[in-house]
Amino acid sequence: MRIDAYSVLIVLSVLVVLSYAFNYIAIKIKIPSVLLLIASGIALKYAADHSNLTLPPTKTLLEILGVTGLIFIVLEASLDLKIQRDKLPLISRAFLSAIVLLTLTAGLIALIFTTYYDTNFNQALIHAIPLSVISSAIAIPSVSNMQEEKKEFIVYESTFSDILGIIAFNYFVTEHSSGINALLGFSWDLILIVLISIISTIALIFLLNHATTHVRFFLTFAIIILTYSMAKYLHLPSLILVLCFGLVLSNFKLFDFPQVHRFLSFSKLNDVTKELKLMTVETAFIIRTFFFLVFGYSINLLLLKSNEVIIVGLAIIVLTIVLRFLFLKFWLKINSTPMTLIAPRGLITILLFYSIPVEQRLEKFSEGVLFIVIVLTSIAMTIGLLINKQNPEGKIEDVI
Repeated sequence: MRIDAYSVLIVLSVLVVLSYAFNYIAIKIKIPSVLLLIASGIALKYAADHSNLTLPPTKTLLEILGVTGLIFIVLEASLDLKIQRDKLPLISRAFLSAIVLLTLTAGLIALIFTTYYDTNFNQALIHAIPLSVISSAIAIPSVSNMQEEKKEFIVYESTFSDILGIIAFNYFVTEHSSGINALLGFSWDLILIVLISIISTIALIFLLNHATTHVRFFLTFAIIILTYSMAKYLHLPSLILVLCFGLVLSNFKLFDFPQVHRFLSFSKLNDVTKELKLMTVETAFIIRTFFFLVFGYSINLLLLKSNEVIIVGLAIIVLTIVLRFLFLKFWLKINSTPMTLIAPRGLITILLFYSIPVEQRLEKFSEGVLFIVIVLTSIAMTIGLLINKQNPEGKIEDVI
């Protein structure tokens, strides 16, 4: 069947309109819009097969959308984060939760894989890390209507989880040495990316403040993506660059010194930041829409008939929820069921999984496990959001 340009434009436009409708539905019934997008992608696949349409392979497109979406989602989140002295305890708890739960969950899932797939721990850990990262792409939009303290905890925690997960994944994929040399190499990578982030952030803010053309935001996005991609070629944790830029821009008033005013106009920078936030939110929405549609399209539902896929997927879900409940309740003293259930897997899980080098892939590991984990953690989050709706005024500070 022949596909013409207008048919493609009609389909793309309808999908975007549907995505906006899904967002509205998600707010009303507390079902994450990502589930509706994945279901739409699956339906699109069946419609294409029924019409004898042959579309190009989706893996490369999925990876491009995933990387770009991750950049915009973290940028969107960081532009909303305000660094204030009274929020430091909340930020520290979110960071502790992200790093401890990522470590424990990935370690235990890796142990399951070493037994079930008969492999070494390092190879198992490379597959376990993507399944242990909280997806900010799903979590952040879903908690927009939660009570402020809970929402900020989830935003910080999921963002930290993304960054730490990517750092850990890159380390175990590329690092083959051990001991002091590995530690020194890892420390140097962090120092280098922090320096690059500082220099890039200063340059971008100067550009935004002094650019006279109206076409400046996509220039900024292009520079961020370019720097991010180049840093990735050097195997650096380049997501720190995006987070640094967003945090500095959203908290530029912390640099309210006479020397800074000589180079920057704070009133202009404030207006630019508001416009950039709007552009970032809109762009992240479009990219997220097509990412999960393509993911749904690429899923082979026949994989779900495997008992192995179901058993492994359910084991990961149970482990994730139990560990999160025990850590939040007995370590952080957060006695909150909604917070326990809000730990979705999604974009970053898919992106990291497809980034595993071919020579390090587990042949027996099925992509169906990814689908089950993403869907069930999203359903668990839906339950958490519904429970939270019954107690919207509860504060984290009240239960710590």
